[in-house]
Amino acid sequence: MKADTVPAGQPGQGGHILVVDDSRLVRHVVAGFLREGGYEVDEAEDGRIALSRLESGNYDVVITDLNMPGVDGFGVLEAVRKRPLGTEVIILTGAGANDAASAVRALRLGAHDFLSKPPSGADEVILTVERALEKKRLRDANAALVRQLEALTRTDPLTGAANRRALDETLSHEHTRARRYDLPLSVVVADLDHFKRVNDAHGHAAGDEVLKAFVQRATEVFRGCDGLFRIGGEEFVIVLPHTDEQGALAAAQRLVDGVAARPLRPGLGTITVSAGVASARGAALAGHDLVAAADAALYRAKGAGRNRAVAAPTPKGSTAAA
Repeated sequence: MKADTVPAGQPGQGGHILVVDDSRLVRHVVAGFLREGGYEVDEAEDGRIALSRLESGNYDVVITDLNMPGVDGFGVLEAVRKRPLGTEVIILTGAGANDAASAVRALRLGAHDFLSKPPSGADEVILTVERALEKKRLRDANAALVRQLEALTRTDPLTGAANRRALDETLSHEHTRARRYDLPLSVVVADLDHFKRVNDAHGHAAGDEVLKAFVQRATEVFRGCDGLFRIGGEEFVIVLPHTDEQGALAAAQRLVDGVAARPLRPGLGTITVSAGVASARGAALAGHDLVAAADAALYRAKGAGRNRAVAAPTPKGSTAAA
């Protein structure tokens, strides 16, 4: 039966296959079946060449003989299992008792399935490959879903900024790095001034638009490596790695000036922001202590008339300079 008549799902719709066998005849037969089915196929005449191809290319499925000189099929299987791409492995095996025992061992070590050597026909090869591809597709889809769900647990659904959970993780990571390498670390706490008036006068939908516009404005001011987090209704924290007080205060003032100079939402007039800045070097202050210090500075900015950035006193044992 020709490969294109095999009822094997939808052969050839995505699938980069590597066929590994020291038998040129077996290798060409298997590769030929797959090429007729529309797959992209590479060949390797032994395990050493297979490992080289695995380093330079991404394969969905590897079909490999077990018994080869030098690097055998178990070596190929081990190399594939160490790769993060989730390549599936199909074993080529003979009909003898030793071959069967080796195939069982390979399955226990993570191989997806095995094929008789030589295969009985194109249908056997393509059906086995399609099952392996489907397994990989499902695993990849599940992994993508997990990543999406993980991102949602760290993201504020309204503004797209990171949330308090993400802030906790970032503060821990950045403080550890600052302490290990004696680096400066700064935090800005920013709050929209008189935000309740916006909601009261224009409704919560308008307030939501203002919050989203503020996040967009903040991303224009701060660096890509800086983290922006929404921790309350109109309160945000920005974590600035490897940044001293002077640099953090200058960035916070740019945010304050930028918000005051250009309306966050047409028709609402000028909306201003106040910011508090706290900086430390190395182990002088833990991450959450920096947030607390910046928050205290924010209240000083509010008390001084709002629409400004104020720095907290430099903690004892730290320096303002980078």
